[in-house]
Amino acid sequence: MSSKYLLDMALHTSGMGFFVSFVSEILLLILIVYKSRESFGHYKYLMIVYNVVLILYSIATSNANLAAHSTETSYVLFRMYNGPNRTVGPLFILQFCTMYVTMLIILSVHFIYRYVAVFYHRYLWMFSKFYLAIWVLGSFTLGLMLISLKYFFLGEFDYFTDQLRDEFKTNYNLTMDQILYNGPIYYICDDKGECTKPIGVWLTMLALCSCFVICLGVMGYFGSKCYYKLYQIKSELSEHTRRMQKQLLFALVIQAGIPIIIMYTPTALLLVSPIVGVSFGAYSNIAISMVAVYPPIDQLAIIWIIRDYRNAIKNVSVKNRFVNA
Repeated sequence: MSSKYLLDMALHTSGMGFFVSFVSEILLLILIVYKSRESFGHYKYLMIVYNVVLILYSIATSNANLAAHSTETSYVLFRMYNGPNRTVGPLFILQFCTMYVTMLIILSVHFIYRYVAVFYHRYLWMFSKFYLAIWVLGSFTLGLMLISLKYFFLGEFDYFTDQLRDEFKTNYNLTMDQILYNGPIYYICDDKGECTKPIGVWLTMLALCSCFVICLGVMGYFGSKCYYKLYQIKSELSEHTRRMQKQLLFALVIQAGIPIIIMYTPTALLLVSPIVGVSFGAYSNIAISMVAVYPPIDQLAIIWIIRDYRNAIKNVSVKNRFVNA
């Protein structure tokens, strides 16, 4: 596949994916609000929050209309520059990145909730409406703080622009005046081949990667603890309670597994590869396309897994069949 084809694929996927994502997210939101059982408790509101964050993420993805490119020393997200002000465009990239990180943090909060629900049920008040707002505000604030580092240390600098100029001309026939970008350049090399490491870039990427590792560690640890605990006490629970807990835990695992496979693993690979001198070039756009189509896959998987939501869709289909008969 040519570099131009990969670029067009990334730019068009974010636009087309938005409409499918928006429909699936609104559908799931309606199901959560009206078809969730009372036994879901505060988890219902946590699901609503995550779905709203997904909606905001889809909007940010559509607004940013991103593509990507990596070299042996750098990785950037970029968008086409259509004027008139170059200071506004990068904010759309940062808006997307903020929602991307916030979504990961809130997803890890889901696993903390499930752990508390299984091991320390009496402390579920920590996820009541007021405290849930604190969890959400804290997640968004942390995401915004981390992405603010990208604004100050991974933005457009003359030495970075000069290093990317030939790459974009060769691969996409674009000048640097035609694009807006943001991303890390790990090594600044001179004509003699001597390279230095920008300390601000490395510290920023250390903070972002630490957030990724901690969130994934939280999911893995609390998820496995809940699974083994439910397996041990399954004989003590009623059939209904055990089925519901198993259903919610399975939904949570799928809800985490899909973005880890589709979004976070490819992104992590692209972020780390320049450190060891590996370049994916225009093929980085495949990962961006996957990021754009993630939301509807996630939503439809949750609808299929949770029986109440699945039955609601089936009932609507049956009613429509009778009406049309």
